[in-house]
Amino acid sequence: MIGALLSSACGSEGASKESGPGSASGGSASGGRGAGGAGSLPIGGEPVGDLPAASCEAEGGSEDVSEPVLLATLFDRWHEGWLGSPAVADLDGDGENEIIVPRDRLLLVWHLDGTLLHQHELPGRIWAPPVVADLRPDIPGLEIAVASRQRIHAWDAEGNELPGFPFDWRDELRALAAADIDGDGYLELVGVTTGKLQENGQTDILIALHADGTPVSGFPPNTTGASGCDDACYVHSGYDQTLALGDVDGDGVDDILAPQDNAYVSLHDGTGRAFDAAPIFRGKTKFPGIRFLHDYELAQQGWADDEASANQAHFTNTAPAIVDVDGDGVAELVMLGSVQNAAQTDRERGVALWVVRHDGTRPDAWLEPYHASDFIDGLWDAGDNIVAATNQVTVVDLDPESPGVEFVFAGFDGRIHAVSAANEPLWQQRFTDQPGVLTGGLVAADLSKDGRPELVFTTYSTEAGEGSLFILGANGAVLHQIELPDRGAMPVPTVADVDGDGTLEIVVSLKDGVDRERQVLVYSVPGSGTRCLPWPTGRGNLRRTGFVALSD
Repeated sequence: MIGALLSSACGSEGASKESGPGSASGGSASGGRGAGGAGSLPIGGEPVGDLPAASCEAEGGSEDVSEPVLLATLFDRWHEGWLGSPAVADLDGDGENEIIVPRDRLLLVWHLDGTLLHQHELPGRIWAPPVVADLRPDIPGLEIAVASRQRIHAWDAEGNELPGFPFDWRDELRALAAADIDGDGYLELVGVTTGKLQENGQTDILIALHADGTPVSGFPPNTTGASGCDDACYVHSGYDQTLALGDVDGDGVDDILAPQDNAYVSLHDGTGRAFDAAPIFRGKTKFPGIRFLHDYELAQQGWADDEASANQAHFTNTAPAIVDVDGDGVAELVMLGSVQNAAQTDRERGVALWVVRHDGTRPDAWLEPYHASDFIDGLWDAGDNIVAATNQVTVVDLDPESPGVEFVFAGFDGRIHAVSAANEPLWQQRFTDQPGVLTGGLVAADLSKDGRPELVFTTYSTEAGEGSLFILGANGAVLHQIELPDRGAMPVPTVADVDGDGTLEIVVSLKDGVDRERQVLVYSVPGSGTRCLPWPTGRGNLRRTGFVALSD
């Protein structure tokens, strides 16, 4: 079947929303509640400074970024997109890339010419991006894994289900990533569920599997006793790509970071052991017992003296990252969470960016999180399969003259924010001035070969005609805004050299599908190059780990 238009060159499944001190169950609600002091500058109207120096190797390009040109339109049937960022990879090693895209309960694998190579129909929607990795080095090509409701599926490059799969656990698995968490030299799959397992006086949301579909020893970690958790591990569900995998303690083995639908965070090593909390956290022995109150002294105390006024995190939709922020050789945990008062009577206090160590202590520059307090919209699901914004942080070196990496994210204020490793604002830029227009996150790639990564994101909306594809410069300037059809695109786009010609494409999985006409748009960016792709897809890489390894 041919499912593409090559351009010329020129039923609702809702989200439910906690446990532990300072936590209470939430729920889906509709819309936003006004600008909340966010101001009234037009889209792209924030002031910008000069472009920073190049942070990547330049390829003889210029500062001018060409407007993307529609190259291909891929389609199958009517199925819509959720939060599954597309993947681009040469699965079978034949020199031609495949485009792998989740559409509701289908996983579709195309060539750029629209040839539909594989169609996997699954039990329910695929919320999170597909994992593409060498899960089975003993067989040719790369493998694909996805989570569909309570199941984890995995296939080889030819579309055959791997032995041991599907694996059934708990509904709904909304995060999936791959890393070597047990140090055996092979990748494991790790998933996070909304449907808590409660046994033996403990709660679990994490599962880890070997590539043969068997659980990793020590998982699920809490109910098996492997974590060492006591009654002060406050574990609750993970709702939106709430997972990062990477080495957080410098032992050379990847660990598991899973923010939760409350003010607490799960952190485990590959044996299932929960990381210890630093002794400064009173009465808490394990990391999942640390309450993320903004005030560091109150966080150590574990409660707020005035819960009506004190700010605390809420990590319902937190898609985190792991990176060495302070340059000490050991990675920190980076999380963007919503902000509410500790009493949870005021939940529209914007977003906050956290940087913490594996024992819960905070680097000097991050004793309080960076707080973008304005609110237009983004906390609540809007209905009709339009979900709340993913609180996703992108890690990228935008300015080589500023020590360390930079963090880029969308607030609830209709703006993109850039923050330094020293917890200082660099710039902000408006992408909307109205409720109902959201983004799932940004990717970073050099689109003009000048060594400066641009920032690419899509917006989606409750109303047709309000979604766009945006390109920002490294200084926050809006370079291009291209209108997207229907309700825009909820998944994070992917930037890759799809056709192998040395220039980059932007792959956009639209929210809405038009039957046999339109589901995925592929844009080419003339004048782009392939040497600088620091964060090119949802969760940073095709293993979906959110981990950034810094070169010396």
